[in-house]
Amino acid sequence: MRTWLKEKRTERGLTMAKIAEELDITEGYYSLIEAGERQKKMDLALVSKLSVILEMPIDQIAELEAR
Repeated sequence: MRTWLKEKRTERGLTMAKIAEELDITEGYYSLIEAGERQKKMDLALVSKLSVILEMPIDQIAELEAR
């Protein structure tokens, strides 16, 4: 479970649907990413897009993913 991802999303007031739209994926697929069931190791393209959407530095995302 990527609790950090859910926390950052809710801090920004974003829904799963909104992030999925920004990432150009389905809400269901995004839900699986947030649950840690897909993209077990996030690819750089996804990290880069999330960095912009969540207004977080890429290195911070990498650090959170390494935990």
